[in-house]
Amino acid sequence: MTSRVAHIVVSILLCTVVSLSAQIDFSASVNSTTVAVDERFTVEFSVNVRGQNFTPPNFNGFQVLGGPNTSMSTYMDNTGTRFKMSYGYTLIARSKGTYTIAPAFIKHDGKTYKTEPLTITVTDKKPVQENSPEGRARKNVYFKPLVSKRSVYQGEPIYARYKVFFRNEIGNPQLIKEPEFTGFYKEEVDQDRITTESEVINGERFNTASIRELVLIPQKSGNQKPGAVEMTIPTSVPTGRYDFFGRAIGRRVDLELKESFPTIEVKPLPLSGKPANFSGAVGNFDFEARLSQSNITTDESVTLTLELKGTGNIKLATLPEVEFPAAFEVFDPEREESSRVGSFGMRGQKKVEYLLVPRYSGTYKIGPISFSFFNPKTGRYQTLTSQTFEITVTGGQAPPPGVADGGVTSSEKEAVKFIGKDILFIKTELPQWQSTNSTFLGSTLFYALFSGLLALALGLIAWYRWQNRAGQNPGALRQQKAAKMARKHLASAKKALKTQNADAFYQALASALWGYFGNKLGMPPSQLSKENIAENLRKLGVQEDTLQKALDTLNAAEMARYTSAGGQNPQEDFETTANLLTEIEKQV
Repeated sequence: MTSRVAHIVVSILLCTVVSLSAQIDFSASVNSTTVAVDERFTVEFSVNVRGQNFTPPNFNGFQVLGGPNTSMSTYMDNTGTRFKMSYGYTLIARSKGTYTIAPAFIKHDGKTYKTEPLTITVTDKKPVQENSPEGRARKNVYFKPLVSKRSVYQGEPIYARYKVFFRNEIGNPQLIKEPEFTGFYKEEVDQDRITTESEVINGERFNTASIRELVLIPQKSGNQKPGAVEMTIPTSVPTGRYDFFGRAIGRRVDLELKESFPTIEVKPLPLSGKPANFSGAVGNFDFEARLSQSNITTDESVTLTLELKGTGNIKLATLPEVEFPAAFEVFDPEREESSRVGSFGMRGQKKVEYLLVPRYSGTYKIGPISFSFFNPKTGRYQTLTSQTFEITVTGGQAPPPGVADGGVTSSEKEAVKFIGKDILFIKTELPQWQSTNSTFLGSTLFYALFSGLLALALGLIAWYRWQNRAGQNPGALRQQKAAKMARKHLASAKKALKTQNADAFYQALASALWGYFGNKLGMPPSQLSKENIAENLRKLGVQEDTLQKALDTLNAAEMARYTSAGGQNPQEDFETTANLLTEIEKQV
């Protein structure tokens, strides 16, 4: 009996041990619950099982400098083999106060577990002692955000850089925070390698290096204060001791530095002398328009090329629209553009080629074509104008009166102009069949042929009238073209997505959106803005949530294309854009 009781007790104890070992332990810890402003500290979340879908808190009140740094380990104790999975974060406090780090979450076997919240007290920033390692490091290492100009016109590129000055040995500087540059178009300068130079500053010699270079283009006028730049510079501070070989032994100090980005005075572009065709180009540009040939037959084609080169905000510049004679069929233009940024600002070129196919013989004129820009060096607007191009077309039929008189039309109008042969006169009287030995008149074959001819005639008449209505209503054709062109751009975006070409992907995505709205709403590029798009979509009855999603998608595409913000999930951006256009098509 005693043996049986002992067996039961042992079994219960074993079950208890197994139960304890199987218990989920998910906890949070911090290396210090009291820290000073701008002091780093670490938070670790650990769990004793292989969980899924770990979700960290949002760390309100702190800046995340690194993480999650994950690690796994196994060890043995008197209860058996143990497992530990940890997620570590490095944080820094920015302002004094008491903050709570919310729970983290993790899933295991279909259940969700969470940690207990952590309370962190942030005190005043500790003063740096002059003779402390950090105090000595600050005497020998510092940095400055520098700009090429502090007073510029709206749209004028600015070259900016973060320049480090040092006399001690340093490691790779780590940029912790920089301004969002709201109100600026930003593009980073590619740095193949960082070079150092020697300079004398206030009688003392420093090594210098530019660790980050940018080109900024202000998009609105006024005094712009981008904000602060923060970085950590690993610095070697002498300890006064030497190793066996007589070399100085240094101590590493992670020097945390903060400097304000210079205030930029952005002057508005003058209204006086502003050309009607000015589209926002600021800089110094050359513009050229050229025709491949001036004498052709109706069996040939001709190419009109517009090319823009120069220094300035060329990436944001727009080539002029061209009006073509109605005697030509104009195909979708081929576009090329390239640009680069550096200490000179931004320079590059844009080119567009139009393929023209004549429909009628005659002599036609194109142009002159003008491009206007604002030159910040002279403080004036300039207009570059091409010659008038004259094209002589031989062969083929003569043009209709409206075309012969030099009428012009847009490419959308051209697409609906009837260019086939005129519809032949259709007789409405029945033919007089003459046959002596046949009973064709009134036969099944007779009625079949007659019905077919009648249906063909009615179809041709209906098609001809529809073409005429479409030609008189180019807006309707633009709406039909909207979805087609959007699908074309989305196909290009999908191709760029597969090749992981982010620039081409977001350029195609933005083109799909702007092109769709331009065609759908019948608005030329000069009038295409988010405000006009929103107003016209409301008139078409688009729901407010869909309207807001459209504006958000436009902003996201532009931000991903022109700034470093956004663009974290291109596949999701693609699907959102495609679904949005489909939804708008349904509503309008």
